[in-house]
Amino acid sequence: MPNPKKPRRGPRRRKRPLTEKVGDVEVPVYTESYCKIVRGRRRRYQRFTVAHYRLDGEKRKRFRQSFASLQDARFEANRIATAIANSEAEVLKLKGVALAAYLHAQSALAPLGTPLTVCVDEYVAAKQHAAGVSLIDAVKEYSQRHAGAPVRKTVAEVVTDFIGKKQADGMSVRYLRSLRSHLNRFAKHFQMPIGAVTASLIEDWLAATKRGPRTRKNLRNSVVTLFRFAKRKRYLPRTLVTEAEHVGRPPGRGGKPRVLRPEQLAGLLELAGSPEKGSEEAQLYFALAGFSGLRRCELVRLDWQDIEFLRAKIDVGRDKAKTASRRRPPILPNLAEWLAPFRGRTGRVFKGGEHAVDRIVAFAKASGVLDTDSDGNAIWPRNALRDSYASYRLEQIKNAPQVALEMGNSPQVIFKNYLELVDERDAEKWFAIVPPAAAPNVVQMKRRQ
Repeated sequence: MPNPKKPRRGPRRRKRPLTEKVGDVEVPVYTESYCKIVRGRRRRYQRFTVAHYRLDGEKRKRFRQSFASLQDARFEANRIATAIANSEAEVLKLKGVALAAYLHAQSALAPLGTPLTVCVDEYVAAKQHAAGVSLIDAVKEYSQRHAGAPVRKTVAEVVTDFIGKKQADGMSVRYLRSLRSHLNRFAKHFQMPIGAVTASLIEDWLAATKRGPRTRKNLRNSVVTLFRFAKRKRYLPRTLVTEAEHVGRPPGRGGKPRVLRPEQLAGLLELAGSPEKGSEEAQLYFALAGFSGLRRCELVRLDWQDIEFLRAKIDVGRDKAKTASRRRPPILPNLAEWLAPFRGRTGRVFKGGEHAVDRIVAFAKASGVLDTDSDGNAIWPRNALRDSYASYRLEQIKNAPQVALEMGNSPQVIFKNYLELVDERDAEKWFAIVPPAAAPNVVQMKRRQ
C-alpha cells in the first residue's frame, strides 16, 4: 500500500528579533540555529547576529556581525545604538563645511571599523608623545626599526645556543662553568620567550636571590651578555637596547681587594720548591701570577713561546687576553730568576688548564701558610695574586697608568681599588722574593707560624 501523504505544514513563522533601544534608535539581534558535525556527531548550535546601517561615503550600507553568545551580541547592539544615537544628535547640529567634514571622516574610517571618537583620542595622545615630529615620519621610522620580526625563542633555548657558541669559541672551563651556573638558574626561573622578559622582572629576580652585591653584579653581567647574543642572533630586535641593559647595577661599593703578605708568598714558593711536598707547577704559577699580574684565565692559555726571555716581556695576545686586547707586561728582575730554569720549554705553560689551577689553589689552601677563618679553613682571596701584584706594583712605581697598561685595566680602576692599599716597605719585600739558589746572601722571608 502506498504511504499516506504527510499533512502539509503551514508557512514557518519567523521569530521576531530581540532589539536594543537607545533613544529612538533600535538595533536588532537575530537568533538562528544551525547544525555542525563534531567528532562524527551532529550537534546543534545557536548564532546571534547584530545588523545595522551606517554611512559608506554618501550611501547607507548594511553591516552584520555574528556572535556565539547572546550576551556579547546584546552588548555590541547596545554599543552601536548608543553610537548611532549620539552621532545623529550631533549631525543634526552640523551644517555646511562641518557636516561635510564629518561625513568625510566617517567615510574614511569605515574600512577600519574604528569609531571616530577613538581615532580622535589616539591622534591627540600620539601628537602629545611625538614631540613636534610628524606622525607619518614617526610611523615610518618605527616601521623601519622593527622591520622583520625576531625569531621566537625561549630563554632556555637561547641559553643552550649561547653556551654552545662560547664552548665552540674555546672559552675557559671556569668561564663556561660560571655561565652555566648563572644562566641555567635564570632559564629555570624564566620559562617564557626571551622577548617577554622585562627589566623589572630581571631586577625582581636579582633581588630575590638574596646574594651580595658582587654576586648579583656577576649574575647581571651574564644576563646582559646573553641578551646581547640574542640580539645578534635576531631573537630580539636588533635596533633596540635590550631589556637586560636597562637593569641597574646592584648597589654597594664592594670591599677592598684582599692581598697576600710578602712572607705568605715567600712561604708558598718555598713549600712548592721543596723536594718532599713540592709542586713545580704550583711554584711556577705563584711566581708568574704574583710578579706579572696576569689573570687566571690568561695564565692557563699561556704558551712558553709567549714568554720572551731576551726582551723581558710576556706577550699576552688578543686570543689569550680576557679583554681581547693585546698587551706586553714586563718580566721583572725577580720573576726572570724564577723563570730561568724553564728556558727552552715548549707547549702550554700549564698543562690541564683550569684543572691545573684548581690543583694549585688546593695546594695553597693545604700549605698552612694562609690565614684562616673562624672555622679554621684557609682563606684564599679571590684574585689573590693579581690583586697583590697591582697593590705592591702601584706602591713601588707610583704610576697608575703604567700599572693599568701592564694589567690590562684602566687607570681609574687602579686608582679606585689599589691606591695606598699596602705599605712601601712591603712592596720592596714583595719584589725582592727570589729563588734561594739565585741569591744565597739574601735573607729568606720567615714563614708565618
